[in-house]
Amino acid sequence: MPIRSALRALNDSTSITHGVVSSCVVGALTLIDPRRLTVGQRLVYRLANAGLAAWTVGVGLRSSDPSGAVPPVGRAALVAGTAGAALGFADAGEAVDARVQGAIARTGARHPRRWLAAGGAILAFGSWWASRTLDTPEDTPEAQEIAVDLPEDVRALAAHLLAATDLFGAPELRAQLAHAERLVFDDSDGGFWPDAQLLVADDLPRAVPAHATFPVVGRFRALGDVTFDVRLMVTDGVLTSVFVDEGADWTSEQRDAWYESGGDLGELGDWPALGDLEMLIESPAGLRPIGA
Repeated sequence: MPIRSALRALNDSTSITHGVVSSCVVGALTLIDPRRLTVGQRLVYRLANAGLAAWTVGVGLRSSDPSGAVPPVGRAALVAGTAGAALGFADAGEAVDARVQGAIARTGARHPRRWLAAGGAILAFGSWWASRTLDTPEDTPEAQEIAVDLPEDVRALAAHLLAATDLFGAPELRAQLAHAERLVFDDSDGGFWPDAQLLVADDLPRAVPAHATFPVVGRFRALGDVTFDVRLMVTDGVLTSVFVDEGADWTSEQRDAWYESGGDLGELGDWPALGDLEMLIESPAGLRPIGA
């Protein structure tokens, strides 16, 4: 979960994580003097700059067009065009880079490259901040979290997982689920997102262990026969969320490919049906089918 949240923030052009990381990458690349590189090293350097430009544009499109008005083919074309333009103008950009470095050196600076890198990072962060400010006007009211009825399909999924065992605080969690509500932001468009945050009354019995991911998992297949897991999160003895996660059976190669392709759990479109779930439970040997 923390890794997924960090990657989501990194690929959100409005997040401070994205602004800081992208600016630091710009600074790191600017610290390199392309005139000192071999032919092969310069190719890698140029590809890194093109990749950074393509990633920035891709993330910006994704954040500014959450409804998908621009089709995937159009986004891919824009991203590829950005990378191509960055490579095409590489010679001109490096010539300007050399002139700026020379101008800094003539002022008496001992490490002109470091000054150039620092200026590049500051300029990149300033550009990001200005863009973010323009996209989120100050007079826009901050979204507030409100409690609404928990959708029956989400309640049924949670109940199905909790009915599989009477261990791990399951009876207490079932009692909580019976009265649980869902927390949403009041500016939500009602679209699907596979993470339902729950609100439970304080006076209900609490589960032990108090902090855990409930060990019963509902696995299903979607998006081209890829596995995903429905899980329950328990915090301070309270059922706090029902969410879909990447399948625990994914290989590291599958996980890397998912992240690199911009995989988004929102593409699932809806919660799985109970009949599509394979019920698994944690064991010393990992997840195993219940009853096996």
